[in-house]
Amino acid sequence: MNVLPKDEQMALELKRCCRTSLHRALSAAIMERIDEAERWAKEFLRCKHDLDELIRRKEEHDQLVQIVKTLEERGIDIMLVVRKDNGQ
Repeated sequence: MNVLPKDEQMALELKRCCRTSLHRALSAAIMERIDEAERWAKEFLRCKHDLDELIRRKEEHDQLVQIVKTLEERGIDIMLVVRKDNGQ
């Protein structure tokens, strides 16, 4: 899964939440308990949103790493840029 290493456990839990929520929503729908099915569908969407956020954080991280790499390839010392930005 494309998440930061520190987020892997949370991502696994969120994937499990997604699967469980969908299963329970389907079961409730089959038993014609529509309100319960809707509640589980909303829980799926909440878990999916949180999982998407972890994936977005990894993508943002990867973009920043690529920017730093590009700057270094062009001979720009990123630490000087950071210090200059902090007013040093």
